[in-house]
Amino acid sequence: MMNRLKIKEQLLEHDTISYAMDHIELPKGGIDCSEGCNPYGFPPECAEVLKNFDPARMGPYPHSDALYDAIAEFWKDQINVERDNILLTDGSINALYIINNIFDTHHAVVLGISPQFTDYYMHAEMTGLGYAPYQLKRENNYKFDGYEFLAMHYVADKFAEVSVPQREYNFIYIDNPNNPTGQCIDIEEIENIIKAARKHDITVIIDEAYGDFMPMENSAVRLFAEYPNLAVVRTLSKGYGLAGMRIGYIIAHKNLIACMKKMTNPYMVGELAREVGAEALRHREFIESCKADFAEMKNEIREVLTPSIYKKFTNEKGVEVVKKKRGPASGRLHMSETLDTNSLLLLYHDNPGINLKEEFYKRGVLVIDGYDFKGLDSSAARIRLPIKEEFPVLLDAITEINKLD
Repeated sequence: MMNRLKIKEQLLEHDTISYAMDHIELPKGGIDCSEGCNPYGFPPECAEVLKNFDPARMGPYPHSDALYDAIAEFWKDQINVERDNILLTDGSINALYIINNIFDTHHAVVLGISPQFTDYYMHAEMTGLGYAPYQLKRENNYKFDGYEFLAMHYVADKFAEVSVPQREYNFIYIDNPNNPTGQCIDIEEIENIIKAARKHDITVIIDEAYGDFMPMENSAVRLFAEYPNLAVVRTLSKGYGLAGMRIGYIIAHKNLIACMKKMTNPYMVGELAREVGAEALRHREFIESCKADFAEMKNEIREVLTPSIYKKFTNEKGVEVVKKKRGPASGRLHMSETLDTNSLLLLYHDNPGINLKEEFYKRGVLVIDGYDFKGLDSSAARIRLPIKEEFPVLLDAITEINKLD
């Protein structure tokens, strides 16, 4: 029956893989380390906007310029962003759906990274795009290598089931910081990729959903004016803790934005959300406070997994000096390459048969199963750090699981 309705074959043939949940089932008395939104919530000033918002404004379609103006102001020290360079979207995932829909899918392949944001590549495949990821290697602690990525001139059969003579890369998708590892790719490497892609008329999508956790100077937004083949996706769901408001945006060359506008509606992001989002962007100090806590927590995790070694020696001036260095692994659990100020991290275990999600759940912590990411399995788990007050629950769980065979 479904085939007679002329539904896309990709929708009938593929099962959806996604860690997004309609309902969260926390362990009894446990903590949530699964959802990617900021555990500290949103800047408190946003509550005042909600309190003072005129309900009559919810009747008409949204026309507020507040968010457009706030985005331009937010980036003014880095680059001039005009309204024609901005497309408002209902969260960053909606932005990615719009981008996927503007490209010709005939014999097209997306070059991505594995692991990365699952819902992106699932949507790409559902729209008829092939997906060919560059695999981050466990033996390299899942660290991204820009040189290897640029050298990837083929499509891996085991992922895309196609070969180069039949297909070509239409665009490149990179999440930076990466989800699930939390690592940050240096802007110089990002620019090298964009520059190389431009030579072959390939569009590069940089998904900066977790971008507020890295320095603004590392954002690809700074490059959009120079590279018309670049689209940068941002959201206020992660760092600014407004996932429930569904506020995202794309920054790109005006010609690219014009094409995207043909595939969406002019009323993306509601009137209230525009005002709340604009207020949030005025409070970078909120993000800085969160980043400091996340860095402190990651350092504590690192101390459990690879305790520091302190060595005393006397320097040439006869002064006793203590040198600190990272010691060997204390157990069988490891933390991948990551940016300390990011709320995300990936843990993986030496035992391929272990299910980390289940082990954490037993200890009162809800995490995301590594199996939900291409290139990983259940011996890995993505963790979003909690607030500091809940952190001891997570740290105790990590300490115990580190000792498991």
